[in-house]
Amino acid sequence: MYMMSKEPNDVILICHDCPHVERVDAFDANAGSRRTQAARAMQVHSRDEHGAGSVLTPVPKDDVPIVP
Repeated sequence: MYMMSKEPNDVILICHDCPHVERVDAFDANAGSRRTQAARAMQVHSRDEHGAGSVLTPVPKDDVPIVP
């Protein structure tokens, strides 16, 4: 689906099938993990543009049960 590449100040997700790129630093840290957001965006791209894979709905951090 995609590969990851590191640059000095960024992590980049690169589509295996086309030149599409998602940069982790382009996402808002207030919405959760930037890396997770970039991966989800790449999954959506892969599904919509290449008909590959499924996209899961993330569980908001506040809805995850805390196990003692």
